[in-house]
Amino acid sequence: MSINLINFGILLKESIFGICVMGIVAVINIYSFVWISLAYRATLSDGIFHGKHYEILRYVAYTMLLVLSMLVSLAIWVLALVSFGFISEWLLALLFTASFFTTVGNISINFPFGWRLIPSMIAFSGLFSFAWATGSSMSMASHLVSHFEKHKSN
Repeated sequence: MSINLINFGILLKESIFGICVMGIVAVINIYSFVWISLAYRATLSDGIFHGKHYEILRYVAYTMLLVLSMLVSLAIWVLALVSFGFISEWLLALLFTASFFTTVGNISINFPFGWRLIPSMIAFSGLFSFAWATGSSMSMASHLVSHFEKHKSN
């Protein structure tokens, strides 16, 4: 009976850590993705058409802002893993986090007992981030197409 309580305590501690880091990543992603999407829409709503190539490059620039936001998410996981002593080297923590954030998971690190759910939580966080970024970029692409249709004669 006491072994089950010990395992439950370890699982609870790991879950709280993972949920807290995922929460921080989610808040940053949601805020930044929404801000980037709204800023892009605002640039299109000025009514000025600068030509197709310029408009496409502007779309690419805002999409790259989404990518930068995802890199911040990676940095948060790296900081958490290094700060709590799970991985001592930040470069190894970055490779590990990037591997699981993209759900490839091809880097293996032996975590202490009771911290084996962390890779799954990183992967879940990455799936959510990629899904939200994809939705944001598709929304921006839809607005770009509408902008093109509005200024078809130019």
